[in-house]
Amino acid sequence: MPRKKQSKSIKSRGGRFGDSLRYFSIENNLKFAKFNKQIKSTEKLLIYFKYSLQYKQMRIKTILSLITLLFLQTLFGQILKDCSLCKNQLIKNEQIKDLNIDKIRLLTNEIFARNGYEFENSRFQQYFESKSWYKSIRDNKKVILNDTEKKNVAFFKEITKNLESKRNEMIDEIKNFKVLIDQDNISELKSKYNFNYEENHNSGEKKFLKEVFSKINLNDINFYKDKGIYKTIDDNGFVQIVYTVYIENDGIDISYNYMSHSEIIEGFDEYSDYYSENEFSYNWQFKFIKNKLNFIRLMVAG
Repeated sequence: MPRKKQSKSIKSRGGRFGDSLRYFSIENNLKFAKFNKQIKSTEKLLIYFKYSLQYKQMRIKTILSLITLLFLQTLFGQILKDCSLCKNQLIKNEQIKDLNIDKIRLLTNEIFARNGYEFENSRFQQYFESKSWYKSIRDNKKVILNDTEKKNVAFFKEITKNLESKRNEMIDEIKNFKVLIDQDNISELKSKYNFNYEENHNSGEKKFLKEVFSKINLNDINFYKDKGIYKTIDDNGFVQIVYTVYIENDGIDISYNYMSHSEIIEGFDEYSDYYSENEFSYNWQFKFIKNKLNFIRLMVAG
């Protein structure tokens, strides 16, 4: 004869978990056990529910923390695209860490523009006049920044100064590297810049690298946004050789490019001995890391 199901109440053992379980039966609560494992004692059942509730509370706290973190990242962690918030919000380093000098200068000027400043630089003036929010007050002496804007301007200028200093240190490192190349100081090149000539290209590589440094002017490298370049082309009526120093962010490429016939040659015909099969290029790649020039690799083509 089948046994009649009985429902036994769980008596409270005191505390918030015991009170909350007072009206649950053992048989009904057993179905919450994981992996079909049976919990046979009241005490074990209370412990199970205690940790289950704690786990749920922990999950809720974790989710709330993640939501808060995402909100803060959205508010403060995004790259600053304009200065619409600069009047009432102090800008953080995380918001401009990936911006170049030119962009930060433009943001600095935008703070003044949003207060009606009129610029002598015609390109700045035209740029801000294209914005719907811009309205000149015609008298720059009446332009007054609030405390938050003043702090943001000072912050932008400090960042700009640091970026300019880093850029100058990079150029100085290239100049120091050039001196050691000219001196054939192999040991110093190795210890300071991790540089060594490739065995397979030793004679030609040394000649071409020295030739590049003899042609370029490291004091006349100019920048646009996060890129800088000095390039010169020699055309001797037979071949065009391009000598380049190219900088982008922390990367530096120094190249010797023997890759094109003279502009006076009309084609590969019976009037010229130029053959494209003889074209080649050398590209020395560096990284500026922790205020130091580091040689990465040599790329040879042709």
